[in-house]
Amino acid sequence: MSHRRRPPFTKRLLLGAALAVFAAVLPLGLAVAQAPAQVSLLNVPFRGVTVPSGSFDLVQSVTDFNPGAKSPTITATAAYYLSVIEGELTVAVDGKPETVAAGKGVSAPASAKVTITNASTGTKARLFASTLLGVAAVDDVHQLSSVGVKVFANARRTVQNAPPVIDVIQVATRYDPGFRSGNHTMNELHLFITLSGTTNFNYLDGGSDRGGPGLQMVMDEGRAGWMANTAQASSSFVLTWLGTPGKPLTSAAAAPARPSTAPAPPNTGNGLAQNGGSPSGALAPVALALAGVAALGGLALRRHKKTR
Repeated sequence: MSHRRRPPFTKRLLLGAALAVFAAVLPLGLAVAQAPAQVSLLNVPFRGVTVPSGSFDLVQSVTDFNPGAKSPTITATAAYYLSVIEGELTVAVDGKPETVAAGKGVSAPASAKVTITNASTGTKARLFASTLLGVAAVDDVHQLSSVGVKVFANARRTVQNAPPVIDVIQVATRYDPGFRSGNHTMNELHLFITLSGTTNFNYLDGGSDRGGPGLQMVMDEGRAGWMANTAQASSSFVLTWLGTPGKPLTSAAAAPARPSTAPAPPNTGNGLAQNGGSPSGALAPVALALAGVAALGGLALRRHKKTR
């Protein structure tokens, strides 16, 4: 009768240890890879813009262009700041066309004649337009109407006491389900439009607000808090910043200190720290696996010695 040769005892023990450590580390690696994230879709700055007056309206719009759709030729009553969120658009300023891909932008001066076209035969395109207008003034770029062109949403905010020169910055962002930003303060004037899903605005003083598709929002300047997507589907939004040149748009904000009489919860190694994963908690499965391997190895070694 033939006998299969068993692998040496030490090799069997090392193989078992390697498998145990791999099993403990694998779930940890998967959790890190699947952490909810924010994705930048657009970040286009237009620097050194002179504001029209001491009091004006920031007006913005999101407009969809079906394949082959073309806007009428419009005359800008103020400077246009135009960016593409999806697809690709051809923007002709005074007869000079420029192709603008998703994530890019172009400006047009006041009094320019502007035509916007989606030359694609199969892909929809989405335009984000921002202007600085007189209070209650209107402009055709926010009311585009032609075959295959449809305004998704408009937003408007009256601005006072802005610096004489600002940066107009157009941003679009997507939040994964479950994403939560860090605590921060919005330092500069701005205006949101929610594109999809819901985005929560939470303040450290206990206040909250929520933006849904097509709604305009503001996260109060100087009021510390965070933004989050608590739904099961992604959310997205566009945002126009009116930034002071050289000044940060946001700053980190610390959570309020706990009362001195309230004891801190014990660190059991089973949860996540407030600002991310606890190193000791994250490595707990590995430590347990190694401890188990050591105990198993000792027991196996004693049995091996008895059988020799």
